[in-house]
Amino acid sequence: MRRALIVATLLALLVPAPFAFAAEYVPTETYAALTAQINSGQVVAAHVNEQTHHIKVTLKNGTDQVVDYPAADHKKLIDSLLAHGVKPIYTRPVAVVTKPKPVHHVLRYVAAGIVVVLLLIGGGVWAYTRGQSPPAAPGGAPPGPAEGPGGASA
Repeated sequence: MRRALIVATLLALLVPAPFAFAAEYVPTETYAALTAQINSGQVVAAHVNEQTHHIKVTLKNGTDQVVDYPAADHKKLIDSLLAHGVKPIYTRPVAVVTKPKPVHHVLRYVAAGIVVVLLLIGGGVWAYTRGQSPPAAPGGAPPGPAEGPGGASA
């Protein structure tokens, strides 16, 4: 039973793994090939990222191409796209989400330390005030109030 549970858990973890790592493959090409495609009228849409100097174009056959273009040729590239009837769409690079700095709760630590110290003091006072238990009588029963000084009843 335990082995079957382990196998089922491993399968549950490993089966979706290829889907998680499968990303859309976007082929890249050279800038010269891109300009040739623009001049021949094959480009339908263009997404331009001015910060990273990337352009993603969609061709008439439906494929997407990603090209790194020189920063100096940005204006010439945009003018060429506009001349061939393609309006460029300006995009931004995907922002990496950064985790906020962890908040250190100093007051919680101080309060927890005070509680621990108070518990230790309370435990020490309780142990000190308990006193020692009275010794047991030789007969096994503690002496009762009815017995006199000689051990005889009144």
